[in-house]
Amino acid sequence: MQSEFEPNLPPTTGTGESSSDPFGETRPRESNQSLVLLCLQGDASAWRRLVERYGTLVYSTALQVGLPAEDARDVFQEVWIELHRSLPRIENPEALAKWLMVATRRLCYKVAARGRRMLPEISPELADAGPLPDDLYHATESRLILEEAMSRLDETCARLLQVLFFELDRPSYDEIAARMGWRIGSVGPIRGRCLDRLRRLLEESNG
Repeated sequence: MQSEFEPNLPPTTGTGESSSDPFGETRPRESNQSLVLLCLQGDASAWRRLVERYGTLVYSTALQVGLPAEDARDVFQEVWIELHRSLPRIENPEALAKWLMVATRRLCYKVAARGRRMLPEISPELADAGPLPDDLYHATESRLILEEAMSRLDETCARLLQVLFFELDRPSYDEIAARMGWRIGSVGPIRGRCLDRLRRLLEESNG
């Protein structure tokens, strides 16, 4: 394994600071097929983009299985090392999410089996290394499509929609306007435009 292809530790979430233009151009979506081909050609930046696209999925799957954070981080590294070794044999890159989920669960199962006395809370159903149930895969795939569409929004829209729909304590429009530095009353129209943009991105992802 070349050092430039070693995966980073699980990425932190967040959209960063807002941009001055809340309606900037969205970033084009790269297909998994193109990313895998670039990785096979030795493109380290394509590998980083692939890890960024699915890193949260791998790490959250390990945590869902019941592993403590330290073991989940080890599994995270091992999954990406295994993927890099397996890239030449990946027949359908667009189904990479399912490949990663199965690989993560399999490695988690090995960790759980080695230390089962130390992990009495682990769920045998979640740790099962068998094929994924279709409903679990499709639910995860839908979440990935939404997350990827959000990542293609400009920073201001991504941040606004994150606040509106994903924070547990949703702030009022007045609080959002103060946080974003906008005029009171502007949140609603901007929200509408951002949702329209997100809807178009989701339609593109669904073909």
